[in-house]
Amino acid sequence: MKPTPFLLHAAAALALLASGCDRRDKEEPPPTPEPQSTTATDAASGHLPAGIAWLEGDVDAAFAAAKSTDKPVFLYWGAEWCPPCAQIKSTIFNKREFQERSRLFVPVYLDGDTPRAQKHGERFGVVGYPTMILFRPDGTEITRLPGGVDVARYATILDVALQDARPVKDIVATARAGGLVPANDWRLLAYYSWGTDVDGRALPQEQRLPAFRTLAARCPPELPGECGRLFFEYLHEAAAATADDEPAFDGLERADARRRLLAMLPLAGVQATNVDNLLYGAKDTIPLLSDPGSAERRELTRAWGAALDQIAAPATASKLSAPEQLLLLRARVMLARLDAGDAAPLPPALLDQARQAVASVDASTTDAYARQAAINAAANLYWEAGLSDEANALLTAELERSKSPYYFMLDLAELAAKAGRKQEAVQWLARAYQGAQGPATRFQWGYNYLVGMLEMTPEDTAGIERAGLAVLGELDDAPDAFYQRTRMRLEQLDSRLLEWGSSGEAAKVVATLRTRTQQICVKLPADDPGRRNCERFLNPDAKATRAA
Repeated sequence: MKPTPFLLHAAAALALLASGCDRRDKEEPPPTPEPQSTTATDAASGHLPAGIAWLEGDVDAAFAAAKSTDKPVFLYWGAEWCPPCAQIKSTIFNKREFQERSRLFVPVYLDGDTPRAQKHGERFGVVGYPTMILFRPDGTEITRLPGGVDVARYATILDVALQDARPVKDIVATARAGGLVPANDWRLLAYYSWGTDVDGRALPQEQRLPAFRTLAARCPPELPGECGRLFFEYLHEAAAATADDEPAFDGLERADARRRLLAMLPLAGVQATNVDNLLYGAKDTIPLLSDPGSAERRELTRAWGAALDQIAAPATASKLSAPEQLLLLRARVMLARLDAGDAAPLPPALLDQARQAVASVDASTTDAYARQAAINAAANLYWEAGLSDEANALLTAELERSKSPYYFMLDLAELAAKAGRKQEAVQWLARAYQGAQGPATRFQWGYNYLVGMLEMTPEDTAGIERAGLAVLGELDDAPDAFYQRTRMRLEQLDSRLLEWGSSGEAAKVVATLRTRTQQICVKLPADDPGRRNCERFLNPDAKATRAA
């Protein structure tokens, strides 16, 4: 399912889940939460994974310590509610392999709700949670580390980065120019977290398709797993470039890519190093390389399924985390529906397997961080399989156990919206906003609530005004608010409100919100870029001036 616009979870692969709700629409309007004064200590205390000498939120102190000790800086940027962040805390940060290596660098923990976090996010070009970056002591970025790999492989890549300290940006330039690239540099390229480099710091977005074509072709055959990762990046970029019905490559290149993928999928080394790609990639990759109902489609589907079988074998399945075990079943569901469509019935045995797997993970996962990731994956599996009643029951029960229940309330809202229960969906969004913790998080959840009202109850001008004033109130007296994720949400909200409020009573609401925003802007320093970001909100004149 493509998420509805009001549902903006972490920019992570698990953000597609949703859950059902059997409640009937109610007539009473949803409550409008009041802005809350949530301190960074309230939002982030107790979040630091044990066993590591984290510097919490103080990036400048981390770099000062790095210079004095000649150690690299390891920056973690995340959020307490984020399931992929919880997964990293429960599978990497709590392991001896990582904790021992943490003595070799200065670790700084940056929760998105801590003071100046969004400002630092803009400084380092990080948006999605989680992002992990290794820097030289002088601030030069070495690499961005992936989260979807096992701890042993993560430790190996971290070792390579610590020993070499050659920036990935330089490695990319050398490889594209035909220069000599040692094996360890290929490993850094293969395991670079390209998805969290939204600013294109190692490689501009517009250059990625031809660059990955070159990198995948040049990658030495003695590194089949690493070459496979680069090849999957190439396919990912090609699928993205084909989204507007413009083919990313011609028929010959398509056939060659299909041939190469079929040769790679049976290789144990490729399977072991590409678990994340195999769990998530089928839905885009197989349609990219084959036509519906074709022999090529059937061949690719069989080969992909066989690779999943190998990952699920006892010798390898033991290395999978609980979320990965559930997402393995989700990948099978996606394969089964490639040509049949979302409405097609699935084999009863596959549905029973999904129910049994979720029940097992639900019963056995007790650690809070592990549960946040596992229940997210379980609901994702249920959603993909069309088991909305089961997803609803699972997530409704989890509201009582989760440390961040407001995250799952967005999923309840999404399914209610899909089922046409608009008032109920808005009520879930209101509850989620009311329960959200931390300044950046509260604004993001308030954004979800307000956009949900604009989409589902656009006639409720009074309610939208109340909600808009409450959400803007989250930014009052917050000098670091108008950066990065918050700034991006404001830009998105700007266009939605202006479109909705083009005339009539809605236009009066937009004028009220514009006035309220200007009251916030004047409190910011005149030379602060955040003030300029603030002043552009709901201000067509400011946009026109900027464009000119």
